[in-house]
Amino acid sequence: MEQKKKILSRIITAVEVEALMREGKNEEAYNELNSILKENPDDAYSWYLLGCIYKRQQLWREALVAFNKAKLIEPDGPAAAAFDAVYEILYLL
Repeated sequence: MEQKKKILSRIITAVEVEALMREGKNEEAYNELNSILKENPDDAYSWYLLGCIYKRQQLWREALVAFNKAKLIEPDGPAAAAFDAVYEILYLL
């Protein structure tokens, strides 16, 4: 039961972070993600969301690092495509 509560809490937090990002509150989302990752550094989705924040700010290197960490944890997750997209942007610059 405790494990289910932890999973549910992470899902709710991810939804809250995504809402902050949609509202353009990237600094708040960034701070929340850093708190999550301090407690659970193997949270692939949080690494993915962090990469999305960096991508929006055109911090390409940081975005690639975050997406790569997510990709290493969850190879078939959304970070794989995001990593490739950032890499392609950099290739075109």
